[in-house]
Amino acid sequence: MSIHSKLVSGRRALAVAGGAFATALILSACGGSNDTPEGAVENFLDNGVEDFAKALSSSDFDRLAEISEKHFCAEDVQAFQETADELNAMSDEERAQMEELLGEQEDLLPEEWSYKIGETDEDGDTATVEVEMTEGDETTSNTIDVVKEDDEWKLCGEFGM
Repeated sequence: MSIHSKLVSGRRALAVAGGAFATALILSACGGSNDTPEGAVENFLDNGVEDFAKALSSSDFDRLAEISEKHFCAEDVQAFQETADELNAMSDEERAQMEELLGEQEDLLPEEWSYKIGETDEDGDTATVEVEMTEGDETTSNTIDVVKEDDEWKLCGEFGM
């Protein structure tokens, strides 16, 4: 794989993950378990969102893969692991070029925000959770997809790369 291809791959991975992270950030850390669709999203935000944001902003895809195993579906975990493997296969020079190209990443966690969980639509082993998030004067509505894997609900499709 050429350096250009590797840089494009790394840049694409960060862009997709960063955009998807903003979507996942529509809930606050209020506790929860993976027993319900809402609980799966709350569990991620209570027990993983801060570490996830730090790993993403520092392009630490090994750490992202580790964190995602607890909160995301197997498909998303695999996508993070593949990206980590691609980045780990780069030479020091290639990684330095990629980091220079990407520039410094901003802190991904907003300082103040609130949310309201809306309707949850559950259909067998899949569900969607409607969420309204307010950050400052701006309010957005989003839908989070979750799936049931091994008797636990996990966020899925947010980070497919």
